[in-house]
Amino acid sequence: MKPALFAEMILAMEFRTRIVIRKRNKRAYIAYAGLFIAVSSLVFAFIPNMQDYIPYVFGGGIAVVVLGAVIARGDVRNYGFSDQELVVSPDGISLGAMHYPLGMVSDMDFNVEAYSGLYMNDGAMVSGSKSDGMTNGLTFRAGGAKVDCGFYLESKQHVQQLGLVFDEFYRRHVPFVERNRARRTYLFQHLNERELEEFKARYGYR
Repeated sequence: MKPALFAEMILAMEFRTRIVIRKRNKRAYIAYAGLFIAVSSLVFAFIPNMQDYIPYVFGGGIAVVVLGAVIARGDVRNYGFSDQELVVSPDGISLGAMHYPLGMVSDMDFNVEAYSGLYMNDGAMVSGSKSDGMTNGLTFRAGGAKVDCGFYLESKQHVQQLGLVFDEFYRRHVPFVERNRARRTYLFQHLNERELEEFKARYGYR
């Protein structure tokens, strides 16, 4: 392979996405207050002579949630997009204008939960829901400081782009962890003992 072509392949092997940050939508606080009122109504079940008020307090809380959601124009999330981008490549990690060469990065941890539109049902909701792709995160240490950022996954193809970088990390034996919440993954898969040994053999791990 020609050196120039190889260099172009390395440059193209990068994952680029939008950074997810915490935001404050003050209008959404009304919806949060309504949720608190609704949940608080359950306490009345343990107070003598207050059980009859549970439906009224719960209903009032739900009404406040709906009102808050309308006032907040349906956006009750406490996170949104930054103007900056996250770029991950064999060269390093960039957060906006800040670049961290891979040699100075340690404790790299990717929490890859879901891409936008992926149907999720983890038991929290009876019918499940579609992910907004904004609950993924990356943490690492550089220069003695811990860096933490959320990132967006737009589609299945976007996940595959990240997978290409992970594959290169494994081939180079770059220390990092990929997981889905509390469960460790390998190229986004949960592996049993046999599959893990095959994975290690493929990438030359001992």
